[in-house]
Amino acid sequence: MSIELEPSSQLGFRRPLTESIKESLIIRNPTQLPIAFKVKTTAPKQYCVRPNSGRIEAGQELEVQVQMQAMKEDPPLDFKCKDKFLVQSVAITAEREQLSAQELWPTIEKEARDQIREKKVRCVFLPPADLAISQIREEEEESRVSSNHSTFNSHTVPAPASPVNRHVVASGSVAAAGASDVSALKRELEHSREKIQNLERTIKSLESEASSLRHRKPDSGPSSAPMMTAVHLKHQQDGYPVTYVAGAAFIAFLFGYLFF
Repeated sequence: MSIELEPSSQLGFRRPLTESIKESLIIRNPTQLPIAFKVKTTAPKQYCVRPNSGRIEAGQELEVQVQMQAMKEDPPLDFKCKDKFLVQSVAITAEREQLSAQELWPTIEKEARDQIREKKVRCVFLPPADLAISQIREEEEESRVSSNHSTFNSHTVPAPASPVNRHVVASGSVAAAGASDVSALKRELEHSREKIQNLERTIKSLESEASSLRHRKPDSGPSSAPMMTAVHLKHQQDGYPVTYVAGAAFIAFLFGYLFF
């Protein structure tokens, strides 16, 4: 069984500490039995606690007034207070109901010390009210500016991708680029195949015409010169040098003129 405190961990005293300051500590009893409590402090000359001991019925609470004595001068703002309060509590069972308040704690500490529950509350010195308000306003302003800056960045600069996301994005880009390259290569390959087929047909045609010229007899008439010229012109169209075609045509002309 244990009590509940409010505040639970620290009790704040607001500056200026050169004046007497009073704060409240609420002790609650959430159990089904009455509880006896006692409040101790590490600085008994600095703090006055009323009441510093008593009884709280089941499901009830009690307000304890803690008054800090005025100091001769305010400590620095960064001063860390080391003062603490210790709140002890123990359940009041049926056999303990007959004990007076003066007898209860000595008897428990002697016979049932392991049943005593303890909670600590630390003292803190708070800044003056006007300084605290100023700090709150500054924090709110910084928070607002930070929020606006984050919103601006979210619209202008994309969030950095994690290594995994960068890998996924890079893989997707490479895959898209690879698919585009493959399509282009396929188109080029089909175009090249068409060119090769055209060249093959042209070569076969030229070979056929050359073969017919080799087997042609001398009395075939003067028409061989024009045929020869046509063949060489066809070679010129398919990529033979112009000088070669012109020379071949000239030789064919001389051949027809001298022998026919």
